Amino acid sequence: MSKQGYIARYFNIVRKLSQQKYCSFEDLSSFLEDQFEMMQIYDDTLEFNFSKRTLQRDIREIRTILGIDIVYSRSNKGYHIEQDDYSSDLFLKTIEEINSFSALKLTNSLDNVVYLEKRQPKRAEYLPDIIQAIQKKRKLEFSYLKFGETEESSRKVNPIAIKEFNNRWYLIAEEQNLIKNFGIERMSKVLISDERIGKKIEFDYDEKYQHCFGIIAPNSEEPFDVQLEVDLKQGAYLETLPLHSSQKVIKKTADKMVFGLKVYITTDFISEILSMGKFIKIIEPQILKDRIKAHLRVLNEYYN
Repeated sequence: MSKQGYIARYFNIVRKLSQQKYCSFEDLSSFLEDQFEMMQIYDDTLEFNFSKRTLQRDIREIRTILGIDIVYSRSNKGYHIEQDDYSSDLFLKTIEEINSFSALKLTNSLDNVVYLEKRQPKRAEYLPDIIQAIQKKRKLEFSYLKFGETEESSRKVNPIAIKEFNNRWYLIAEEQNLIKNFGIERMSKVLISDERIGKKIEFDYDEKYQHCFGIIAPNSEEPFDVQLEVDLKQGAYLETLPLHSSQKVIKKTADKMVFGLKVYITTDFISEILSMGKFIKIIEPQILKDRIKAHLRVLNEYYN
């Protein structure tokens, strides 16, 4: 089998077990065969050969490459992903997203069906190592170059999770007892340390990012109740792709809609509002109006 075929099989095994816990060998084999039949339509060189011996070899490779442990439960008569303290629903969904994306990219079997953005973030190759460090509770070492700086700094952190925003991947990690975000595209020389994380890290993703738009999570600021007015066309976009999980329709007229949400007023959120230009009007709070005005004044000076 080609390299693409092996990789596709690894990712599909993880995808299946992320969706169905305690999957029998027969169910897993049937799922993989269906996936390969679909891919063979576009690549007739792919062959499906799968046995229990092949599965055991795949499990070893998945552990080595992705840092994901798959075990068999005799009591439940099925295979499952062995979770640890860091394996939340969000974490598994992130793994599934990585797997689905990578499978499409690496197999090249759906090029004329699925068109992916060519402007992909750099350093995505570090994701498997980062995931492995999280699952194995190992410290992570890397060099890091902040935006606006010219020299890299050496970092050693306790990795917690990964988060995607606006086509960029971020590492959420503890450094010197503070929870921080690191842009993966700004990392280099990533190394899984032999040193284990010797404590339980208290981290609640839902609490930390409950009122966040984007990656910035202020440590001390309070979120604001925001009201935004848009026309019906822009409102339709916002209904199908909400700005935030707290978004709700407050009022709807013949030509306008007013949405309410509760978020931090961060650079990420201000940039999103500015990107909508004349199609959105801020009703409240005043602090958001003032910050938007300040940005517009600067932009106006650029073009005078």
